[in-house]
Amino acid sequence: MTLKTYKIILSIFLVISVAAGGVLGYYDARLEAAINKNGDLGNVDVGNVKFDKDVVNILLVGSDRRSDEEAAGRSDSSMIATINFKTKELKLTSIMRDIYVEIPGHGKDKLNSAYAYGGVELLYKTIAKNFGIKIDKYCVVDFDTFEKVINEVGGIEIDLEEKEAKYLNTTNYISKKKYRTVKAGKQTLNGNQALGYSRIRYVVSKKYGDGDFGRTGRQRAVLEATFNKVKGQSLTKILDIALKVLGDVSTDMDADYMKSLAASVIKMGTTDIDQMRIPIEGSYKMGRAQHNMFVFFINFNANKAAMNYFIFGDGKVGDGSDEAFAKEYGGTGGVETFGYSGVSDTSSNTSTSSGSSGNTGSYNSGGSTRSSYSTSSTSSTRRPASTSTSKPSTSATHATTAQSTQATHATTAAKPDNTGQENAEE
Repeated sequence: MTLKTYKIILSIFLVISVAAGGVLGYYDARLEAAINKNGDLGNVDVGNVKFDKDVVNILLVGSDRRSDEEAAGRSDSSMIATINFKTKELKLTSIMRDIYVEIPGHGKDKLNSAYAYGGVELLYKTIAKNFGIKIDKYCVVDFDTFEKVINEVGGIEIDLEEKEAKYLNTTNYISKKKYRTVKAGKQTLNGNQALGYSRIRYVVSKKYGDGDFGRTGRQRAVLEATFNKVKGQSLTKILDIALKVLGDVSTDMDADYMKSLAASVIKMGTTDIDQMRIPIEGSYKMGRAQHNMFVFFINFNANKAAMNYFIFGDGKVGDGSDEAFAKEYGGTGGVETFGYSGVSDTSSNTSTSSGSSGNTGSYNSGGSTRSSYSTSSTSSTRRPASTSTSKPSTSATHATTAQSTQATHATTAAKPDNTGQENAEE
């Protein structure tokens, strides 16, 4: 190669590099401007809680507030996304919204009420008080933004069961009538359809179970499918999507932190997401609290210990399974009912769960509360926990069912779950 040719190639390379740098600089400025940054969980006093400098916990909140509403709304879903840089693991913990907890300054209530009372900071304080987990950052997405994200990535692939498809087509869970055209089997759902799917409560899922067990399972499936779809996009497409939705997302992360975190995750090369549900199996009872409100009473010691082990890898009990933690800390015998009577024991396998309407009084947990999901394909196939590439011995627990002492818990559902009938509004 002649010196002249070398100089020409070098010049072209420098031009491309400058151009690329200009593009990234352009996106940097726009990303910073687009982010709706509010507060900082690092400034919230939660006392002595478990943390690890190599572990980042991000609180993901799905709010039931609509874009035309001013109130914060309740947290329709609460999850903790964990990035463990030491073990190179990605984890997702769902905390069921009906758990009866102590909310600082507000007494005892359902977990999802904390967000309505005091926003994400009070929700964090509530999680910290009851489970002893440090959260580093947060991200809140409301319904309208959720739909927008799904639509921006071109929809997501979900495998619908026959009962789920029928339910979505005959109720107002898919709020726009023209989209009530889903079918059983794998298909691409748009934002409105995916939102409806992720909020189903009263259909028993063969994969995830009944009630809020089914709902949280579906929500994790939607997140996995969205992640799969996003990671297949080009860098500029991802940045364009981020620019369109970040203004509607409330977070305490700035652009530099987001980019650094994303780069670190990509560098990890992890393709599995280990998942956990709180409460773990064998550690809760269902019943009624004040105002005849349906709740989960849980064994806090068992769940706190299991959650700490799952997120930080500390305090292993037995083989590290949920069954081991439940047994070690007294199982349902250690459940805190706060003086309420007439609660049901989840160790009973005698009840059956209809789950197809709001008047069911039973829940089916759908089996294991821990699982591993591969993000190497666009399918939403659930694999047994034993196939996880991370920590071993997170074996699946047996499915158990429990019957509530009251006939219905439909009154506790957030909108539009308070009805199984079609809503005339588009």
